[in-house]
Amino acid sequence: MRENSSGNQISSEIDLADLLKGVWAQRWLVVLVAVVITVMAGAYAFLSKPVYEARAFVLPPTQNDIEDFNYGRTSESGLAPYTVKDVYAVFIRNLKSESLKNRFFNEVYLPSLTDDNRRSSQDSLYRKFTADLTIAQPSKDFADRFTVVTLNSQPAEAAGWLSLYIDQASEAAKKELIKNFAKEIKIRIRNNETQIAMLRENAANVRRDTVHQLLEAEKVAGAIGLEKHQVVSGGVTSDMSGAADPRLIYLRGTKALEAEVKNLQARESDDAFITNLRKLQGLNEFYRTLAVKAEDVAVYRLDGVIQPPDSPIKPKKVLIILLGMIVGLGLGLIVGLMRHFWTLR
Repeated sequence: MRENSSGNQISSEIDLADLLKGVWAQRWLVVLVAVVITVMAGAYAFLSKPVYEARAFVLPPTQNDIEDFNYGRTSESGLAPYTVKDVYAVFIRNLKSESLKNRFFNEVYLPSLTDDNRRSSQDSLYRKFTADLTIAQPSKDFADRFTVVTLNSQPAEAAGWLSLYIDQASEAAKKELIKNFAKEIKIRIRNNETQIAMLRENAANVRRDTVHQLLEAEKVAGAIGLEKHQVVSGGVTSDMSGAADPRLIYLRGTKALEAEVKNLQARESDDAFITNLRKLQGLNEFYRTLAVKAEDVAVYRLDGVIQPPDSPIKPKKVLIILLGMIVGLGLGLIVGLMRHFWTLR
């Protein structure tokens, strides 16, 4: 047993030594393969297009940024004020929207490509575009902070695209908010105008009914020969004036009733006698003064500034060359061993 064990150990040592001798004998081939692979890796690292990353962090606007949205939006006007959360949610929805990405893809990304690249599949180009433009929420601890990243072979273009995309999202959000604002005001004015028309119609109906009542009372007063209203202790009693019971208004006498009928029939407008009419008209005039300009509001804040990156994120030249050396050395050893065993046959 000992002899066998010793014999196997000696045989293993001889085989290992032969293997190392074989590798050493093929050392120039190993070096050559390692150098070729390393040079190829270096060529890829230095000749491939660099990729630059531009990054921006967006935050909700301040209360002061949205103040123009809330001008006149009080309990008295019946308009609910906008909150920072409401405005920022519209911006983030537009920032992530496919419609904005498609517009940017067609108006900015495609025109930047060469004619040959533009002939590629639109689906594959759009997939690459969406990979080069990403929007993410970096941390759940800051739920309202979003990161927008663009990748490009030109640092200035990467930063320019990033600024342009965020600006387009901001413009779309402002346009949506201002449109909703104007529509809400328009609906308020239309509702008030409908209410004003109803009040005027009701007042006209009441006036016509009053005229009919007075004409009938005038007939009654004429039939009993009551020309003048009756006076009690220098005044007209409530019962005799008809204030308590409309059926007693004939007690005012034919002259008073006739004069009141003529006055009501000659009245051109009932506006002065309609309760809350002036308030509704005043609200409408106030609503018409409300307007928001896009340049007077902000729907987001930029955390920092957008600057062209000064170094590419890809390719990582040192890492590629190091991996090339390792792979080249490993491949060289394999080729050297294969050649060594081939020569032993």
